[in-house]
Amino acid sequence: MTTVTPDIFRRAMSHFATGVAVVTARGTDGDRGATISALSSVSLDPLTLLVCLHNKSATCSAIEETGRFGLSILNSTQQDLAFHFAGKADGKSFEEKCEWHEDGLFFVRDALVQIGVEVVETLRGGTHEIFLARPVSVTMHTEESTLPLLYFKGAFDLAA
Repeated sequence: MTTVTPDIFRRAMSHFATGVAVVTARGTDGDRGATISALSSVSLDPLTLLVCLHNKSATCSAIEETGRFGLSILNSTQQDLAFHFAGKADGKSFEEKCEWHEDGLFFVRDALVQIGVEVVETLRGGTHEIFLARPVSVTMHTEESTLPLLYFKGAFDLAA
């Protein structure tokens, strides 16, 4: 058995394939977005999902400020967008990559699924904020042949 260190734990968890999504929010400092893989459905009654973000990220601050965010689940052709939103806040472009909805939320254009979300509860988990949130709108852009973008062993991959 191996002693668990942060590096060993990170490597072990990289074997768990996850979908890739982008979280977007508009705060007083402007539009923010972050690529995430820490996303899960929690409950159908009441409708609840879970999203985790580093507590020092600008996107996390914007969500804490407004209590709402857009969640875009990426498709297999959107690897470039996953990289784009994985970078630091400075230099992120939103105009060409996102679409705005009348409720004031914005989403990655042509994502598999776009979910408008309101935060219900925030918890601290080490370096991350855990947002328990209620979906308030859903738009699906799926076709039978559309596959999700996956993250596995530290790299983006197409769904099998």
